[in-house]
Amino acid sequence: MSYAICWKCVDDEYLKQHIRDNGGLFECSVCGNAYENAISVADLGILLEPRIRENFSLGEEIKVFHGEEDDNGSWEQEGEPLSWAVQEVLGQYFDFEDEIVQAVIDAEDVWPPDGDVPFFDDTSNYVESRVALSHYYAEWEALLEELKHKRRFFSPSAHTLFGKLFGGVEEMKARPPRTTEAVSVVRNFPEGSELFRARICNSQDVLVDVFSDPLKHAGPPPESQARTGRMNADGVVVFYGAEDLETCLAEMRPVIGNDLAVIRLRTTKPLRLLDFSLLEYAYAGTPLSYFQPDFTDEVEKRAFRRRLHRLISQPIIPGKETEYLITQTMAEYLAHVHKEPFDGVLFASAQRADGKNVVLFSDPAMITDQPSEAFGLAYCEDSLQIFTTTSISYSHHKRDAYGMPHHL
Repeated sequence: MSYAICWKCVDDEYLKQHIRDNGGLFECSVCGNAYENAISVADLGILLEPRIRENFSLGEEIKVFHGEEDDNGSWEQEGEPLSWAVQEVLGQYFDFEDEIVQAVIDAEDVWPPDGDVPFFDDTSNYVESRVALSHYYAEWEALLEELKHKRRFFSPSAHTLFGKLFGGVEEMKARPPRTTEAVSVVRNFPEGSELFRARICNSQDVLVDVFSDPLKHAGPPPESQARTGRMNADGVVVFYGAEDLETCLAEMRPVIGNDLAVIRLRTTKPLRLLDFSLLEYAYAGTPLSYFQPDFTDEVEKRAFRRRLHRLISQPIIPGKETEYLITQTMAEYLAHVHKEPFDGVLFASAQRADGKNVVLFSDPAMITDQPSEAFGLAYCEDSLQIFTTTSISYSHHKRDAYGMPHHL
């Protein structure tokens, strides 16, 4: 029996369009109707073969021990069967999956009698290939050297790299894990939204100062006291805070006995923020498809944005300030150079699961004796709270080596 699929029974928009443009007259094995725009399973295998080869690898042989009394273990290939890779690329399951898998195997240009070793085999396991980011890292290193020794704000190389990474973000949507609804990576905070900011009070004098003027001593610092951060150079004022109280406290990384002062601030104008915790899952238009011409480029950009998100989520390490030149330049790009400048960014907390930190960029023309005004923020009266750290706890869960992802 020959199997075929019509364009109407395909979910992937790029594959659907390919079948519309290049399909032939076949009876669809899914809906049973005859269409001029359908593709045989044999031709589908020809389409799938190079895409699976490019994005998946044979799983490595690893030693697995079965129970505490198993001293010898056994060698097993990590990964999933070829049928899994076929489903990943198609984005859906068909009842005649075995026939599709065989079509992929048959499409491989290999001749074992000449010593060729087949890549496709229905007895082998496959894993997602690692995303190749060497060219992005090369650009990154070259830009870092330029920022250190040649040009800073704003270099042509920085414009090129960040233009590539953030171009079209306004149209991007994301569907993070454990969610079903796609949301925009651009977050709009309406006027009156509340944010939190904290300060460790390591002496009685600091506590007295905070009580006397909470905004001055727990709010964003003046230019003369602004120290280097992930998103700002020395003397450049930015607002570091959090969306909620618990994240704000956790991000201070207190030790037992620390006193922490926390204040609430409300926005005095609408703010437009880029959410990095969503950006690493983002796609433009339709969801990412293995069949789109720029699939590899989009996967690489997404993976590099993920690495960038991890970088800005990490705490500052004293003595390593020059390593943050690029993230500082990125903030400058998003605040002043991007086609539609942002008021700030959101990123995942490294200290609290599901918590989000906020960085707001200042308007230099608005910096006064009250730095908060430069961010469109105002102190919420009587919001000062003092906390003492009495205990710190961590939770862990064990991860098995088997099945660990091979991609970023």
